[in-house]
Amino acid sequence: MLNKTVLLLCSLLTSCVVGDMDSSNYTSFPYAHTIQKPGQLGHTDVAQRTRDLYSCGLDKNIAPDDFSRNYVHSGESLEQHKNRIGKIEICMQRKGYLLLDYSACGPLKAPTGKCN
Repeated sequence: MLNKTVLLLCSLLTSCVVGDMDSSNYTSFPYAHTIQKPGQLGHTDVAQRTRDLYSCGLDKNIAPDDFSRNYVHSGESLEQHKNRIGKIEICMQRKGYLLLDYSACGPLKAPTGKCN
């Protein structure tokens, strides 16, 4: 009797499914997509944003979609990294852009429509 109970419990445990564990649910937009113009969320002019990012100091060898706020260049100290990103962000804000949190965009799988 004990063996049957253990077998039943094991089969119940192995048949459980955890919902929403698809890792693609947590894939986020590129950082540049979180930089939006007010009143144009999700419809910001991408070509203009690209020109503005480059004029604000983004390395021209980095495509805006590859720009990561968290990437530290080789040989760059954390303080230099912080200053570099801060300079770009302040410049973009001065050009009238909003810096949205990744959560405002939603995951790539279920976008909110606020980021492009």
